[in-house]
Parts: sequence; structure tokens; C-alpha cells
Amino acid sequence: MIDIYYNDNYVIAEEDADTTRKSLQIANELQNQNIEIKDPEFSETLAAHGIHQCHSPEYVESLITGQPEWLAESNHFKWDPKIWDMAVSSTAGLISACSSALVAIRKLPRENWKPHLISGSLSSGLHHASTAKGDGYCTVNGLAITSFLLEDTNITILDFDAHCGGGTVKMLRDLNIDHRVHQYDISTNMFDSYEIDDTHNITISTTDEEYQTDVQTTLDYMVDWEWTELILYNAGVDPYPEISTQVLQQRDKVVFNKCITESTPCAFVLAGGYTTSQTEQELVQTHINTIHAAIEACKD
Repeated sequence: MIDIYYNDNYVIAEEDADTTRKSLQIANELQNQNIEIKDPEFSETLAAHGIHQCHSPEYVESLITGQPEWLAESNHFKWDPKIWDMAVSSTAGLISACSSALVAIRKLPRENWKPHLISGSLSSGLHHASTAKGDGYCTVNGLAITSFLLEDTNITILDFDAHCGGGTVKMLRDLNIDHRVHQYDISTNMFDSYEIDDTHNITISTTDEEYQTDVQTTLDYMVDWEWTELILYNAGVDPYPEISTQVLQQRDKVVFNKCITESTPCAFVLAGGYTTSQTEQELVQTHINTIHAAIEACKD
């Protein structure tokens, strides 16, 4: 069984939105299915340190104090004191997932890698936050922070959320780590786009056929698997309804199976997915599909 991270601080903020609530519903369903969930509490001190290192002092202070209000609420949530705890724990979950995935190739014999190569966190609301502010219901950028903390690690981010991960790429460039952290977006629209280059690219797909082709092309021809030491997978399900849930489920299988084939550790987060296009039950199940795909890929 793969390592999945979550604790109740993920949903401790008072804001009643999918981004701040759905991880609890998903965690409850996983427990109903007897899928173990681990607490990332042991990574919270490191997560807080990383947030302070990667985001501007003014923005961090606003998240803690609520002042100035316009900055504290730049994530589009009404500020409350628990926002900080939510951000720290959600970031800690991704850090913990990376640690779990990387331990396979760093501490285990090769024949024991497969069941441990993929880990995940029930985190969402990451990739639009930039160095000096939040945006798009994202408070701190756990993808950029985790990449920064994993010094001397070559990382490829697969951002397959409906929206581009411009906040992440901008932070990678601000932190001067874009040379060792590549990013490939497959999005359904250009929200939060960024200036592309050879190793940071955006593909727009709006039909099932296009999407399947673009996922396969990205994995086969754009990702440098010999260079990549860790995949961070932003597994948004908000391409639905433009992209069917069946194709999103197949996407996850293709991504995870490719990581296993290449013996490359992968840490994933939930990312986008909203009850504006699905019922609450349907949304939970669509995210659960991602976790099931990861579990299946890691089976011996």
C-alpha cells in the first residue's frame, strides 16, 4: 500500500470552499475503504521553514497576522488565523510524500522499489501562489517550496490541472532553481500561463482525443527520464467536464505506470476539482480514482 498523507489541519481554515474542505471527505472515504492515511506532522517544522524561505517576508507575515488585508486575502479566501496552520500542514504533506517516494531508490535494494515509488498527499491549492502573494484559491506553493528544499535533486513537475501553474514557474525562476526543476503543463485554458522555454512548457487540450495524445507525447518526448530523479504530479481533476472522467482516470494510470517503468519516484497532490461541475460524491470519487491508479501501479 502506498503512503498517503493528510491531517485535519488541511481543513482547519474557516473558509468553506472545495479547496479547503474536500480533502476531509476524501480521507473519510479512503478510511471506509481501509486505505491507511499517515499524518505529515513530522514534516511541519520543515514546511514552515520552507514557506519562510521561499515566499516574501511581507506575504508570510500577512498570512500569520491578517495584515494588510488585501495581501492576506490575495488567495481569494477570507483571512482567519488558521490559514497559516492549513498552509503548513498541506505543504508538510507533500514534503512527506516526496520523502516516502525517494526512500525507495535511496535506501532499498532495487528489487524492492516498486511498491514504494509512488506516494501522495491530499493537498490542493498550490500552483497559483507566487513568491509575493496568493492567487486562484492557492495560499502557498508547496510544489515550489518542496522543490527548493530538495537540494541537488533534479525534479520534473507534471501539472495536469485545468489551469496553468504559472505561480510555480515564476517561483522556480525567482528561487533560481528552474535549471533543475522542469515543468510541463497540460491545461484546458490559459489561466495563469507563463513564458515557456525548452523545459517549462504549456499544452492546451480541450477534447478527450487531444488530451490523451498530449499526455502520451509529454511523457514520451518531453520529460527527460534519465535526468529526472523525482516527479511531482499535480493531478487536478478540474479538466472535467471538457475532459471526461474516464480519460482523466486513464491519464493517471499512464502517468503512474510510466513512473514505475522508468523507476522514477513520484509524489502527487490532488490539485483542482470542484462541485461547480460535479456533485460532492462524484468529485470525491474522481479524486479517489487517482489514488486507486497509484495503488494499482505499485502492485507487484
